[in-house]
Amino acid sequence: MLNIKNFLPKHMEDRGLLSLKENIDIINNIIEQRKVPKKGLKEEHIKLLLRILSFMDTDKDPKVIQIGEREGRVLTNLQRESVFDFCHGVGRSGNLTDPQPKAPGASIMYKLTNKILESFLKELGLNVNAIATPVATGMSIGLVLSTVRKIYKSDVVIYPYAAHKSPIKATSFVGFRMRIVDTELFGDALKVPVDNIEKAIKKEENPVVLSTLTFFPPREEDIVDIAKLCEEYDVPHIINGAYAIQNTFYIDKLNKAFKYRVDAVVSSTDKNLFTPIGGAFIYTKNKKFLKEISFTYPGRASANPIANTLISLLYLGVDKYKELMKEQKRCKKLLDEQLEELCKKIDERVLKVKNPISTAITLKNSLDVAKKLYNLRVTGPRGVLGNDKFGTSCLKGYPYNYLVVNSAIGVKEEDIIKVIEKLKDILLN
Repeated sequence: MLNIKNFLPKHMEDRGLLSLKENIDIINNIIEQRKVPKKGLKEEHIKLLLRILSFMDTDKDPKVIQIGEREGRVLTNLQRESVFDFCHGVGRSGNLTDPQPKAPGASIMYKLTNKILESFLKELGLNVNAIATPVATGMSIGLVLSTVRKIYKSDVVIYPYAAHKSPIKATSFVGFRMRIVDTELFGDALKVPVDNIEKAIKKEENPVVLSTLTFFPPREEDIVDIAKLCEEYDVPHIINGAYAIQNTFYIDKLNKAFKYRVDAVVSSTDKNLFTPIGGAFIYTKNKKFLKEISFTYPGRASANPIANTLISLLYLGVDKYKELMKEQKRCKKLLDEQLEELCKKIDERVLKVKNPISTAITLKNSLDVAKKLYNLRVTGPRGVLGNDKFGTSCLKGYPYNYLVVNSAIGVKEEDIIKVIEKLKDILLN
């Protein structure tokens, strides 16, 4: 505590120190408990925490003698601020989560982030081990696949087809071959029959299954059945759950799948935790496997995505995030009701697909409508033609053109109302 004796009358000294202690205690409680707070922290307390930790790094030592080739020498304060003054980054060349001798503060910050992340996921109902990663979803999937190759000697990914480029590129990036299993039509929904995945497993030596949990309609998939299949055949199973934790629909599916074979799940920080793009988190029941994933990252990493993850977790807290989850459900219900009403007026219909985030409606001129919405400053809706094999997640094509409208976490009811108004202007006038 600061020595302020003889500056002020004693009662004023005591009052000032009490206020200082209360603020410092907020920081100490986070470091000591290493759990996500129930109520989110104020920004000034988060800044104080980051500043205190960054002062522990060797480039902040006022008497340091720096002669190495990497000493946190940064040209401008703008650059320092962009990484919250963690200029040495996180990790070491051999392990993403290893302490960095020149960055004690950044190393603590990273370990604290992972502890708080695990406690946050536990509060949402996922009792898992987790690490935040300094790269986005696709590259994080690449880290997991590299680990699968190291442990299980896999070199082929069995991919129940989904219109997501990142997993496809991640597979190619790490040198795996991809065996695509196509979707089939079940009512309005596109699904990959589990029997076809089983056939693909039987044809390959040491495969890994890369399934998908979160989709744009009309794609659906039951990761639980795939997890059962992978357990039966002793095949590694990775799940791309880009925006999986923002809705209990996905969390429930993950918990059921974890009872069988799931080696790791990858989710995005920007889609779930409101961070800038560039980070993700990997979670699993297998602590040893998670450690091996951290070994696959080459070199040190920027502290920026990690710090952003920590900031979001501390600022949101459990209560605010759960309230946002409830709001997302309310907005999705409103979106469905409004689109049903609109479809009756334009002789179209809402596609019957289970999806807690997005809703799709048949629309003959879907591409044109999506472009018009974009020009009207509405971002997010997707117009897809039925013959767009990639866009529909079906290599054989889809019987309808359609428009997808989202209600992801962070969307407000007023946003839904405004989008419907714009759609009405386009389709009814």
